[in-house]
Amino acid sequence: MKYEIIGIGGPILDQLLKVSDTYLEAVPGEKGGMEPISYDQLQEIVGKSGAESIIVPGGSARNTLHGLSRFGEKCALVGMVGTDARGDTYRKLLEEQGIHPLLLESETPTAIVLSLVTPDGERTMRTFQGATVEIRGHHLERHIFEGAKLVHLEGYTLFNEDLAESAMRLAQDVGAKVSFDLASFEIVEAFREHILYLLDRYVDLVFCNEEEAHALLGLKEEAACDKLAEICEVGLVLMGSSGCWVRKGEHKCHCPAYPVQPLDTTGAGDLFASGFLHGYMRHYPVDICAHYGAIAGRAVVQVMGPVIPHDAWERIYQKLKRAL
Repeated sequence: MKYEIIGIGGPILDQLLKVSDTYLEAVPGEKGGMEPISYDQLQEIVGKSGAESIIVPGGSARNTLHGLSRFGEKCALVGMVGTDARGDTYRKLLEEQGIHPLLLESETPTAIVLSLVTPDGERTMRTFQGATVEIRGHHLERHIFEGAKLVHLEGYTLFNEDLAESAMRLAQDVGAKVSFDLASFEIVEAFREHILYLLDRYVDLVFCNEEEAHALLGLKEEAACDKLAEICEVGLVLMGSSGCWVRKGEHKCHCPAYPVQPLDTTGAGDLFASGFLHGYMRHYPVDICAHYGAIAGRAVVQVMGPVIPHDAWERIYQKLKRAL
């Protein structure tokens, strides 16, 4: 079976906790960022919070693929899970969501990301990376990529040594477009020079938010979008409730966000990418693609976690029709 869209990323179970700003201040690291932690640290943070958690399938690339699958795209996810019950659960959840699991296995436990959600809806992530960090470029086989039209990578793949570049090279070899989500400002700060190399050499579409754009280029949002579009085919800078800047060639626009009171911003950028890439696969103008992204992003911030409920998708489909 061939897939039009392949995601490369970490198969992670999301553990969501509602916490106060006061409690978050006691957790090491910056609010709104992502930092790796040990399994013991994760258990301690959860235990001290006293909050009841929600566990759902996650991982940035998976979140984007889930949206794309609901838009009717044929998708597969490449990653590594543990030979544990969580790995089995993750595989089954992918299949239920219409995403084919191309998952390798390790004796290391399956990854978990702890999303600490404050009353303003912002999420702060602390991640036990588990088996996700063990996959490397040599695990990838060319035949998986044959027939693909798009390969989408999350920035977290940069922790996996040569994985990102190997996947991008294979995508380029088979004639597939490459989209890359920079994922977090910490990742940009850690891998800045390598990211710039990958963008110049392989990437067709780059997704980032204003913090990531500034960490990468030292520029404000619109100027960063212009610069990214010089390097890649499409440059995108997301600005939350302020919308986004997008540019392809000489066509540049600012797309407003749809007003919403967020419950949880987990997956907002990932689902924006789903909507945008769905439009891109149909060769729509970038302003229409950005409206598609805004519609999907608005829907996911109204629920806890990165999974939009089934009954919400019909409303999304109707809004997409009106956006054309």
